[in-house]
Amino acid sequence: AGIVRAGLPDLGMIVVTHGEIPGYMPPMTMGFRAASPKILESIKPGDAVRFTLRGTPPNLAITAIDKTAP
Repeated sequence: AGIVRAGLPDLGMIVVTHGEIPGYMPPMTMGFRAASPKILESIKPGDAVRFTLRGTPPNLAITAIDKTAP
């Protein structure tokens, strides 16, 4: 789960502040590649989200993202 900080459509990236992702990384703010432009279109800065990552660091991509209740 995390908070969207920025969507960068020109780069195909989403910047998210997230909690610990067990087995991957500690809590931090970082950019992830969006697997599809539709993912970028569905969010805006400030949205609370849950997201699905695929790949291995540093080649991770968000493959699904859903807004959560604030």
